Amino acid sequence: MEHLIDRINWRMMEFYSGEDSRQIAHTQCVHDYTRLLAAKSGVEPYRAMLLEIAAILHDIGCPAAREKYGDSRPPRQEEEGERICRDWLPEYPELSCADIDYVAEVVGRHHRFSEAKRLEFIPLFEADLIVNLFEGYYPLDRAAELKEKLVTSVAGRELFDLLFLK
Repeated sequence: MEHLIDRINWRMMEFYSGEDSRQIAHTQCVHDYTRLLAAKSGVEPYRAMLLEIAAILHDIGCPAAREKYGDSRPPRQEEEGERICRDWLPEYPELSCADIDYVAEVVGRHHRFSEAKRLEFIPLFEADLIVNLFEGYYPLDRAAELKEKLVTSVAGRELFDLLFLK
């Protein structure tokens, strides 16, 4: 039987394939860094799986936000992403209602540092920050500043150092 994460990942790729293939690469990177940071931080395996699902779906609201509002700024993509998660995830019987609520809430708040702490999705928050820095959403010369302000996990700080500050 195909693993739940693989099925959701495949669906995400099908969703973006006609829209923006670059989003697939971004999402794969965020997913992989989320998985790595969660493992290195000792996140409990079931919670880590939910974080992986949220990482796969974290930007799923971008196309809908662009269509509806003309842009995919964070509040709009988060709102649309949470809605899409609540539409899609009930199709996966392995996920409980509480799991669906958690993943949808994370996707609907994934740019907010205070929510990353409250909902305990720091690995996803830090992974997205790392990939966004690589992709030029922030200037590389701000890496040290971003690390100090927004990277709180030991694993995230170590990875930031490896990637940007050595």
